[in-house]
Amino acid sequence: MRILFCRHGETQWNKLGKLQGHLDSELSQEGVEQARLLGQHLLRYQPELIISSDLGRAQSTAVLVNEGLKLSTLSSSLLRERCFGELQGLLREEGDDRWHAYDQRFDTNHIDIHNAESATAVLGRIEKFFACIESLNVNTLVVIGHGEWLRVLQNVANGLAPWSNQRPVPGNCEYFEFML
Repeated sequence: MRILFCRHGETQWNKLGKLQGHLDSELSQEGVEQARLLGQHLLRYQPELIISSDLGRAQSTAVLVNEGLKLSTLSSSLLRERCFGELQGLLREEGDDRWHAYDQRFDTNHIDIHNAESATAVLGRIEKFFACIESLNVNTLVVIGHGEWLRVLQNVANGLAPWSNQRPVPGNCEYFEFML
């Protein structure tokens, strides 16, 4: 199965520099345009199904991507972005030492932020997601998720530690192919 892993479109909070994690904000106008363009790009792959994160920004992206594809869509909480605990919803100037802890997320599995999710916890959700889609009878699947989730996946797929900084967070509406 070919899987096209995509990041959601730009949000209002992306523009402001607010950390979203499990919180949400609406797509910006740029994000809406990115999602529609992504849908046009994905046409050539002839996908058969879209699965998105259950967070609003990913679901909104999926709706826009699907305008030209006209596919069935599903959502899954397993695709949620990494939780950044009490740092979520804050701008960099509002987060004091927590932003320093966030910046250290590439050095270790755990982040010193109350209620933040470890990189291996994200990996656990990734593994559960793959187990869930294993039996799907499709040739090409579109998955719309989030930057840190996708970075952890790419790290592990390339033999790196889940928290490694060797793989960048994909840009909004960037995608990459993965074969299962």
